[in-house]
Amino acid sequence: MAKESIRFIHAGDFHLERPMQDLLDLPEHLKPQLVDAPWKAAETIFETAIVENVDFVLLAGDILNPVSCGAAGPAFILEQFEKLNQNKIQVYWAAGTVDDPDRWPEAVSLPPNVHLFSKKQVEPIIYRRNGTPLATILGRSNDGRESVRAAEFQIEEDDTYTIGLAHGVAERDTLLSQRIDYWALGGGHQRQTLHGEAPHMRICGTAQGRSFQEPGAHGCFTVEVDGNHDAQIVASDVDLFRYITQTLDAEDLAMGRDIRQLMSKRISKLQSENGTRHLIVEWKIEMDLENAAMVGPAALEEMLAWVRREYGHGACSVWSTDIEVLSPKSFPSKWQEEDTILGDFLRTATDSRKALGKNINLKPLVECETPGTPVWQSLLDNDEPTTVSAMLDKSTLLGVDMLRGHKMDLLAPTRRFGGVKS
Repeated sequence: MAKESIRFIHAGDFHLERPMQDLLDLPEHLKPQLVDAPWKAAETIFETAIVENVDFVLLAGDILNPVSCGAAGPAFILEQFEKLNQNKIQVYWAAGTVDDPDRWPEAVSLPPNVHLFSKKQVEPIIYRRNGTPLATILGRSNDGRESVRAAEFQIEEDDTYTIGLAHGVAERDTLLSQRIDYWALGGGHQRQTLHGEAPHMRICGTAQGRSFQEPGAHGCFTVEVDGNHDAQIVASDVDLFRYITQTLDAEDLAMGRDIRQLMSKRISKLQSENGTRHLIVEWKIEMDLENAAMVGPAALEEMLAWVRREYGHGACSVWSTDIEVLSPKSFPSKWQEEDTILGDFLRTATDSRKALGKNINLKPLVECETPGTPVWQSLLDNDEPTTVSAMLDKSTLLGVDMLRGHKMDLLAPTRRFGGVKS
């Protein structure tokens, strides 16, 4: 005979202590909503648990730092827990690093429906309905180590649906070694599926993205497990703002299309795809350098003002933070073939690109010519391939700009904010 089904929510990484980031020149009407967005997103998850009538909620760590949040943080989370308690919904909480159990105020007791797992060892908790055991949750709060140690999540064979709840970096192959039906993981801020079939392995991600390093949709997973332990997993989006990067490539521009028309079409598509959410967009333009003389600093500033004016207000705002001209994949061949300083510069830059900057020694410059901050010196002395490549691209673009007599100030968008972005 088939057993009873269960339904639960897997969420985490609320980070209620962290503000939204990558925000420039924000309009007044968005500021209050941006402040409230992480809290509203978290609240929506708890509301979803009640509406969906789930049996329990799994919290996979980094919910809030109760010290950084002040009194408002614990008060908010306790209010949500109490709402779940009134609806007889259990909460199983495996803390991460920011919500270390030792930081929770001793004078503030958690409601009886909340179990905060120890960080000393894996604890098994059995979820029962009317006395019948239906699920076993194996949980452990993060003890400061980076990785989830799958070998600690051992359990004897039984008829319950088994869940591993943890916060940290996890390796799929090591997780597969344990008899766990669903791994509920936290620690990564992007939603991720490590294993798409049983045993299921999911990273829930944060409830609200906070920067361009956390793009796209965010929320939680709603999981329904039938009596045969087959799981249906649905991603529920609860974010109020989304960070999106849009690139206009050289081919579009070379066809003579107007940049504003291209931006308008992209924005219409983004609004259709993302519903009623506010969008925070950064634009990157791959210019056709030979045909781009009409784009200069004033034009880019005016274009940014235009797109903000047209789309940055209203019920579903699309706020553009920046328009950046990207370094081209290649410069016009006729420039490189010139018997000029520009030609020599581009040939040298091409060789440096191929060698990933290994033929460039900045240490004498760092040691003798730049008495600046340690951050600036470490940036110049950084030999990471991605950092070196980005610096070479920007430096080459700056050199071309200067050697062509500032016919088009390609780096104006980044200079506007105090320097070249890495």
